[in-house]
Amino acid sequence: MKETFIERHLGKAMIGLGILGFILGGLVFFFYWSAFGYSFSKDHAIWAQFGDYVGGVLGSGFALLALIALLLTLRLQSRELSNSSTELRNSASALSEQSQSLSLQNFENRFFNMLSLHQQIVNGMDLRRGRDVVASGRDCLKTFYDRLQTAFKPALSGDFTDYKEGLDKGYEEFYKKHSHELGHYFRYIYRILKFIDESQVSDKQEYSGILRAQLSNPELALLFYNGITWRGSKMKPLAEKYALFENLELTVLVRENEDSTFYNVSAFGDQANAVSKPG
Repeated sequence: MKETFIERHLGKAMIGLGILGFILGGLVFFFYWSAFGYSFSKDHAIWAQFGDYVGGVLGSGFALLALIALLLTLRLQSRELSNSSTELRNSASALSEQSQSLSLQNFENRFFNMLSLHQQIVNGMDLRRGRDVVASGRDCLKTFYDRLQTAFKPALSGDFTDYKEGLDKGYEEFYKKHSHELGHYFRYIYRILKFIDESQVSDKQEYSGILRAQLSNPELALLFYNGITWRGSKMKPLAEKYALFENLELTVLVRENEDSTFYNVSAFGDQANAVSKPG
């Protein structure tokens, strides 16, 4: 904040007031001696009158100069307090920004570490026939989805009066066979979404979008059908909130028009208009 005239010249002003005090004192004595002479009287009454004169004139003059000095000092202190308050506000604002920056940095470090661990989970998958590895890594997820579609055939062929019940039965049979391979995968996707949701970052959609970008179409399809069963009931609201299936090719669903109605259209993000609304 720019210095005021008083702040720049307060020292000189105080010296000036002191000089005025000496000049005022000198004038008082000068006028007194000019009017009544320079001899010293032995009369106590005269000395009393002299004291009243000096005290009355000098006292008033010095009181005025002291008041001026006090006002100047108070003005300077007020200015300094204002500057201090401004600096404290700026410091508090800077600390708040620093805290937010550190919080975001900690969030991003943990978030990207979670994505890295997710990738390790996917890369660590393998399917074997005997001792031979028939699929590994992300290819396993495509194989899993092919097997899930096979498990849905009874529901598609009309073996169940209620189509959704047929999907639930088919998924349950599929999951029991592959829970040791897929259980960790589903739980970890849920943990990442929950971590984003419970964080204090301002743009949560940006980070959920980064997560979506890591997921292949078969992965999204597996997550889709897991979410409509009781096993994925906790993840379903997060999938709808963060448009988890925005990149899902709806044609991979076993019944595109009917299955897409199991979720709120918000789960499909930018392709929500292509989704059939629940009747």
